[in-house]
Amino acid sequence: MKQLFSILLSLAFVFSLNNTSVKASSFPDLEHVPWAKEEIIYLTDEGIINGFPDGTFGPQMDVTRGQVAVMLVRDLFPNASPTSTPPFTDLSKGKYYYNEVAVAYEKGIIKGYDNKVRPTDPISRAEAAVMVDRAYDIKRNGSVNGLPDAQNISWATGSIMDLYSQNIINGTPDGSFKPYKDITRAEFAKVLAATIEPSFRSMDDLEVHFIDVGQGDSTLIESPSGKTILIDGGRKSAGEEIVDYLASSGIDSIDIMVATHPDADHIGGLIDVLEQVEVKKVVDSGKPHTTDTYMEYLTLIDQKNIPFETPSAGDSLNLDDTLDINVLNSLHSSSDNNESSIVLKVSHNQIDFMLTGDASVDIEQEIIEQYDVEAEILKLGHHGASNSTSSAFVNAVDPEVGILSYGPNSYGHPDSTVVNRMWDAGATLYSTCDAGTITVTTNGNSYHVDASPFDGSDNCGTNINPEPEPEPEPTPDPDPQYPINVNTADYETLQLIKGVGPAIAQNIIDYRNTYGPFTSYNQLLNVKYIGPATLEEMRPYITLG
Repeated sequence: MKQLFSILLSLAFVFSLNNTSVKASSFPDLEHVPWAKEEIIYLTDEGIINGFPDGTFGPQMDVTRGQVAVMLVRDLFPNASPTSTPPFTDLSKGKYYYNEVAVAYEKGIIKGYDNKVRPTDPISRAEAAVMVDRAYDIKRNGSVNGLPDAQNISWATGSIMDLYSQNIINGTPDGSFKPYKDITRAEFAKVLAATIEPSFRSMDDLEVHFIDVGQGDSTLIESPSGKTILIDGGRKSAGEEIVDYLASSGIDSIDIMVATHPDADHIGGLIDVLEQVEVKKVVDSGKPHTTDTYMEYLTLIDQKNIPFETPSAGDSLNLDDTLDINVLNSLHSSSDNNESSIVLKVSHNQIDFMLTGDASVDIEQEIIEQYDVEAEILKLGHHGASNSTSSAFVNAVDPEVGILSYGPNSYGHPDSTVVNRMWDAGATLYSTCDAGTITVTTNGNSYHVDASPFDGSDNCGTNINPEPEPEPEPTPDPDPQYPINVNTADYETLQLIKGVGPAIAQNIIDYRNTYGPFTSYNQLLNVKYIGPATLEEMRPYITLG
């Protein structure tokens, strides 16, 4: 029985490699491995692997040495044929994997054991790393630490660490590698896709901290390489809090300080930062202001001889090779401070942040018309005020997460209409007044929000309830389907017959119950209140069955 199962399993995989009729996007069992779904679809679309004839992929099945050889050769040497017979006693020419295993042997990708290649044996995580490293010659990225259980495997440690350094293969949640654990189809698909297409590789983390500064804004970005951006600093009273937060995070310098616009609730706290923390460059909207806070801010920048830039829409900020930071708005000459707000879109591979300052709905509309604003995380403009975060902007951004930065205030922030607009769009909201500082961490493919969602109430007296679902419009009664069978129709249906009211309908039912079904139309004349004229009126609308 075990041998029969093995044969059937091998035949199934043969079909899976050659079946081209099943589309990857239709595999129902990929829902069990959402973390590998895109990679499996990619490899299937590339013709490297396919699903099974029954329409499934089998993501949790083990992969064998022969199957891995087939996939690697299909990608690297799709038209190659072996030039000689490999010296393996367990490799027969009649096997579906013969050519690919033979080519993989000639290319140095697969090796044998005691004149055997063991093509039907499951492959371990360590063996998979070695074969991928041999096939693609992965170069190590710097010095690598971690994975203690993979450090002393003479034949595999180098390959494991090569792939690990390039974020092609990862450890397990407990920090180990489990080198001898068999690798599944989904797991190997993830490794192979990341090897072939670097965009599938998990990146080092980007952290975005929405610092709780009360009624104001302050956002700290820590790039994967350790570079930092501080965007705004709340009111002047929040300055020491920001300095303390930077210190507790181990940050002693800011690579780029961004002042989105000169309002006091955005630049005030930057003064303490400028005084106490090394700031390497300041990026400013260029909108002048006359307040003492603004003049003190400029004076400190001048005294410390900090490079000062005023970007334009369409510019980029250069911070980290793994990040795209694009300026979508920066109006130097606007008469309105909020309209001058620097708006940034920060992208880490597949995850985007839209940081809007206090930009108004008019600025949002201009941005929509010029740029791709889709983003997973949206910091709502102007603390959730009604003059920002329009319906058009929410629809264009299509956010999954919304960040509200505010404290106790008399301005009505956040506006209930804006909050409900975000909820209606399916976004999860987080509030600094409710949760304190909110940190979003992303590896470029997924993200995590370190806070509890905002439910409409907070520590600032806000109490917003979701708008009730509109009452559904009543469904009109369907038009009656004539003719109506008087032998089976119920009380209500009988009354749809012309000439039949409640009394006649009940009398028809009573007659049926007593004498059985009607066998002729004239028999209806025996029903109380049905005479020749009524029957004539009913006749076009009825049947006996």
